This record gives sequence, C-alpha cells and structure tokens, in this order.
Amino acid sequence: MNDLRQNLKSEFQNEDYRYAYAESFLNTKLAAQIKALREARGKTQAEMGCLIGTKQSGFSRFEDVNHRVWKTDTLWKIARALGVRVDVSFETFGSLIDQKERFGRQFLERPDFANDPAFLANDLAHSARRPPYARRIAGTMAQPLLSEVPQNYLAHERKVQSLPLAQNIGVWGGSSGIAGTGSSALSAIQSYVDATQVLPQHPESLGSALLAA
Repeated sequence: MNDLRQNLKSEFQNEDYRYAYAESFLNTKLAAQIKALREARGKTQAEMGCLIGTKQSGFSRFEDVNHRVWKTDTLWKIARALGVRVDVSFETFGSLIDQKERFGRQFLERPDFANDPAFLANDLAHSARRPPYARRIAGTMAQPLLSEVPQNYLAHERKVQSLPLAQNIGVWGGSSGIAGTGSSALSAIQSYVDATQVLPQHPESLGSALLAA
C-alpha cells in the first residue's frame, strides 16, 4: 500500500478532516477539469465567458482551485459550452482515495459530443453496436449470418444457407423468384428477433432492419 493511500486512510478517521478534504478535492477537480476541457477544445477564457454569458474575468474564477461556490445552472452552461454533461452523485470516501491516486489530465479529460465514441458515425463504431448476427451483413454468404441464430429456428431452412447474402436480403425485401425460401427464412429469423427483442418487434423488412442496425 503506497504512502498516499495509507496516510489518507489514517487521516480520514477524523470526520471533520475527511469532509474538508472531500470538499477541497471537489473544488479542485471541477476547476482543473474545466480548464483541461477548455484547453482541449482550443477555447480561451474570453470565448468560454461569451458562451455562458459572462466576461473573461467572470469565467476565470471557475478555473480557480480555491473557488468554493458552484451553482448547478452555471455548471450546466459550462457543460453545454464544452459538449459534455454534468453528473452529480453521492460517493464513498474510499472512492475519493482512488480518485486522488488517479488525478491528472487524463483522468479529467472527456471528449465532446461530436467525438464521443458512443456516437461516432464511422463504420467500425457503428458495426460494434450491432447484434452479432447483424454484423455479418458485410459478408458474402448467408451461412455466417444464420449460424448465429439458434439452430432450432432454422432446421427447415438449410437450403437458404447456400444462397448469397445479398440475394437473401433482396428476397426478404420482397423480391420474386425464390420468395418461398426467403419468406420462410424471414419467418424463422423474425421469430428469433421477436423472442430476444434485439431488433424492433415489427420491422417492415428484416433485411432493411439488419442493414440499418
């Protein structure tokens, strides 16, 4: 156990000390994070002040680690200017020790909404959020796609597995020629989809739903 952790565990036995420390750490964290995020966005204090409706001198106090009065409506204005959200929660003192050990720029930085990995529009991030069998849409054969659907739903659909995936999607979308095969496959997979609720309950076309997933 390192000295910092051991010292804090000992000092936190004093109630007044641990609450004073927690308050000081919160003020420092907020001020330091606002500065870190502002700099990461390439904004000046004057620009941030303009965005939240105050002067540069008024905004600068939010980057002062000794600032002690925080209003939630002001924090929300700052958050919106930085493309992030405000999170307020009650935590244990043990987690404060963990945060102190990890405190640094990397601990404070957050991407704005446009760069949030959860919302990136690139194919890789989008594909990673699809159901496993839906990701196989990029393949060339139906076998990989259907292999991840429970086989008890597909026992009577073996012939579909030999068809090109693009052809199956066309069939599911309503193409003619092998509509009987396609509609059976759609029925089987739709039963699985309905059971797991991975995709909307009543998509107009499973093929379209998979492509849009």
